[in-house]
Amino acid sequence: MNVLALLRFRKADILRRAVNLLPILFAAILLVFAENSAIEAYRTFQRIEASNASEAIRAGRDIGDQAKLVEMSRRKLGNRLILGFTADDANDMRAALAGLLATIDNARPAFILPADAALISQIDSIAELAAGLETAFAGVHPDDTTILNALDGDLRRLSEKFRLLQENMSEQGTRYIALQGETLAASYSAMLKLSIAMVGAIASMLALLVLNRRATWQANYRADHDVTTGVLNRRAFERWIEGIHFDPHTSKAVMVFDLDNFKEVNDELGHMAGDHVLKAFVANLVASFGQDALVVRWGGDEFVAVVSTDGLVEAGAVTLLRASFARLQTAVRFGDTDIEVRCSGGAAVWPTDSRDFHEVLQLADLALYKAKSRGKSRLQFYDTDILNERHKVLALRERLRAALRDGELSLHWQPQVDVTRGYVPSAEALIRWTDRETGRMIPPGEFIPAAEASDLIIEIDNFVIEEAVRTAARWATLWQYPPIVAVNVSAAHFQRREFVGQVRDILRRHNLGPDRLELEITEGVILGDNIEVTRNLKGLEALGVHIALDDFGTGYSNIAYLAQLKPDRLKIDQAFIAALSGNPQMESLVSAIIGIGRAIDCEVVAEGVETVEQLDLVQRLGCCLVQGYYFAKPMPDDDFQAWREANYPDAAVSVTHLRRLGDRLARAGEAL
Repeated sequence: MNVLALLRFRKADILRRAVNLLPILFAAILLVFAENSAIEAYRTFQRIEASNASEAIRAGRDIGDQAKLVEMSRRKLGNRLILGFTADDANDMRAALAGLLATIDNARPAFILPADAALISQIDSIAELAAGLETAFAGVHPDDTTILNALDGDLRRLSEKFRLLQENMSEQGTRYIALQGETLAASYSAMLKLSIAMVGAIASMLALLVLNRRATWQANYRADHDVTTGVLNRRAFERWIEGIHFDPHTSKAVMVFDLDNFKEVNDELGHMAGDHVLKAFVANLVASFGQDALVVRWGGDEFVAVVSTDGLVEAGAVTLLRASFARLQTAVRFGDTDIEVRCSGGAAVWPTDSRDFHEVLQLADLALYKAKSRGKSRLQFYDTDILNERHKVLALRERLRAALRDGELSLHWQPQVDVTRGYVPSAEALIRWTDRETGRMIPPGEFIPAAEASDLIIEIDNFVIEEAVRTAARWATLWQYPPIVAVNVSAAHFQRREFVGQVRDILRRHNLGPDRLELEITEGVILGDNIEVTRNLKGLEALGVHIALDDFGTGYSNIAYLAQLKPDRLKIDQAFIAALSGNPQMESLVSAIIGIGRAIDCEVVAEGVETVEQLDLVQRLGCCLVQGYYFAKPMPDDDFQAWREANYPDAAVSVTHLRRLGDRLARAGEAL
């Protein structure tokens, strides 16, 4: 994923998360609003309760009633002053004044607001005057007209105070009523806000639940589907298998597909092109096998399709599936590039091949493995021979692993002879397996393919390199001019990041110079333009290890890349040498390969020379390095040492090296 795509993804992801958070944020705001409204409502009720307006109005009314009683007593006093004032009249007046004072004392707590201060002052003044009058009437004599007249004046002043108090209390009552209306209105508003907030909060929570449910569905969908192609992933397919109840009367074809050379698409055009190919392949897969087919991305570039074959005889089902498979071989366009999409497939049928669906899937995978081993881009149906062959391969692999552990593997050596100078510059290490139980030597052609299909080939490579370097170090103590050791290395090993480091460690462990080791690779290793392969080749070159290109001409030779690689040796495949005799075209081809070697300044080795005629031909064509049965078959180390001592002893090699030195000096002189 490039930077722009990553930024778009992050922006979309942030927006999606923000949208999901909106209901939560809205609900939080409404809850805060509701809380504030609740607090406002509480404070409003407190104001209503604290105002005590009803009590104050009732208290004012009680004072007014008592004031009327006092006023009636005052008027009675005026009549008595004419008719004659008696002790009972004095007692009545005292009783009226005492009632007034008691009413005032009871009314005082009702006036608690700051605006009630003026009323309280008037009430206190009335109480003070009433208390004085009560005391005066307790000691007045009925015949004391002067005092009674004075008291009558005081009672008139008391009536005036009552009148002023009544006016003020009327105004205050109006304010009390307005305050009650105001506080009640505020209370209703607060309750309305609280109700709205609660409804909004509930609606937000419901919306959040809906979004959460949708998010859960989306998360489950993403967990069960492949992000790139949109089809079911392996996890969901496993659950489908566990949960499905198969009708024994139905039939289903299970097919496993693997894209051919998909890695090269990713390496050469990038992962966006790879994703484009995967999407196009899935669309084609669904279109070819029908909408009812269950399509699964099994992993990487592997897919599974489950197709119903009900109502079809076996031959009809095979024909139909093969026709659908043929439509998968197509091309897709990416930018300005047309990408060939090819796939291999393996198929098995439930319940014909097995009643266990997991086992049917494994059998289809075995059929896929067989299809790829037979040349790819084909659909292979499972049969019992495939399983038997697979069991044999697994058994052979286990025996090979045990042989590696128990020391049954060894190296044989085949010399590479310089026929012009008459010495052995190098020897190729060839692995051999001798079965201790049977004593039979198992040919590499039987066990190497089984090892290459697993990581066991890495262990074998490590064993061969280790033994070859150990042998080369021992030869260095026996001979003055020991041959270079040549080792075949698998393509899988060249793709491992740690390969150069392993070679360096082995050379140091046995104290052997890197120029005494030659690693042979095939054209297939370099054709993919793999980053790790390129890095390893450069690392080996920097280390000083020789590189030989084996079986040259049998693959898709890339001359431009060959010139860039600059191997130390080209090895002409023995198939060309075998076809040389009486074949002018083959002679021209071999001559061209030798010319290529000279053009890129590397030695050329002719493999598989078995006759004098073949030797004469390759010499005539200009190739002086020869390997084959004409000189020697691969042999154990002891036999190789004896063969070299008998045919190319150190004394002869010394002469050869002196001649080579003379040739170099002569060429240097000519250049001057």
